[in-house]
Amino acid sequence: MYLQPFKVDDLADVSFDRFIPSDWRPPIWVRVLPTLENVFYGANISNILSAHKNTFLDIMAWLPYGIIHYGAPVVWCIIWFIFASPGTVPVFAKAFGWMNIIGVMIQLSFPCSPPWYENMYGLAPANYSIKGSPAGLARIDELFGIALYTPAFTGSPLVFGAFPSLHAGSAVMEALFMSHVFPRLRPLFAVYVLWLWWATMYLSHHYAVDLVGGSLRTYLACPSRTMRR
Repeated sequence: MYLQPFKVDDLADVSFDRFIPSDWRPPIWVRVLPTLENVFYGANISNILSAHKNTFLDIMAWLPYGIIHYGAPVVWCIIWFIFASPGTVPVFAKAFGWMNIIGVMIQLSFPCSPPWYENMYGLAPANYSIKGSPAGLARIDELFGIALYTPAFTGSPLVFGAFPSLHAGSAVMEALFMSHVFPRLRPLFAVYVLWLWWATMYLSHHYAVDLVGGSLRTYLACPSRTMRR
């Protein structure tokens, strides 16, 4: 029962977006995120981080973004079930589920283009007929000779869900709960969050402002006692 929220973001992407009539969908914002990026940071951090690519960096970005992100919640829950106080797992599951529901609702009502769109099309107006892109993850498919991320992202029903970043919000919430249970390891969990943040931008999936928005979303769903620890 409590494990259901783990994939609520994927279920919402698939179930809701495909059944929204095109004339009901809001316009796609192409210039907002790049503009905010330059206003807040003075440069496009995603483009800077992705300017120099090599196989080692590809793998280092793929691990947190394409592997750990999907399995981590289950692993953490097993650890909490064994070592944390009773009730930690259901509290996390509910908070995690609500956090992703909030994120998907924002993405559907405020669709924004990700960095890969700017790299491919510039700042030209976008429309809902444009297919998604695996961006940097395409190099992982090529490296291992598989067809995993390319068909998954090109077939995604939610192409313009750059803001807020679900990956960033998930990492921050997991780090908060892990720091609550294991406070001495807080620096390690902070490193994991920064690692994943870097990966999202290196792979051209998110702007830095998306990560801030995704992380702030955590505070709307995370129990206050977890953040006070």
